[in-house]
Amino acid sequence: MVNRELDNLGYDSMIKSIADFVPDGVEAGVGLVLQDEAGRYLFFLAGTRHHCPPGELFYAGIGGHREPGEDWLACAQREAREEIGTEIEILSAAMTWLVPQQGSIQVIETEDRPWPLAFYEMIHLPDAPRAGEVYRLVIYLAKLKGKIGNLPPDEVQGVIALTREQVLRGLEHQSTLAELVREGALLVASDKMIDLETRLYPIGTARALAQILASASAG
Repeated sequence: MVNRELDNLGYDSMIKSIADFVPDGVEAGVGLVLQDEAGRYLFFLAGTRHHCPPGELFYAGIGGHREPGEDWLACAQREAREEIGTEIEILSAAMTWLVPQQGSIQVIETEDRPWPLAFYEMIHLPDAPRAGEVYRLVIYLAKLKGKIGNLPPDEVQGVIALTREQVLRGLEHQSTLAELVREGALLVASDKMIDLETRLYPIGTARALAQILASASAG
């Protein structure tokens, strides 16, 4: 279905493709929703170049900025190789969600194949060069084709696997790494020892996924 609220979200026309969501010249990137064999969702923990509040780290989906002229799927593959050292397979989602900063989350029709899981409007963090500005993410479902390799420590301190319930709870509550592990999370890979009392919070793809899961459950 296509929700008529789209006209009120600042778009010139109905979103039917990635090109509609990300016009030429708009800053955008790719995010990946990866799951392990147990169904847990894999996210990276912020590396040393990212500024997080003391005692806290954000977690987010593997992915990153799309280079000029780069194909969306090629961008996803490149980011996976750079951030977790392995190849991935992009999967087609059952439906595509629009997750705007203002207005309601909704299912939209898209012409793109494979179907993206979501089009997400995120806001640059306060310490980013473009703090407060909108950054658009095209989010795909994907699976690992190999084992997670060497992590670039400036970008990725570790990879954590969270249960569906933990992903959902991240919208409202910052759990410590120790709490999450006790409840079934798994630190899949880590560049260094991470203080178990570090509190984790979601941004980007991780936050979008939580909103999608919450909306799907409510529906």
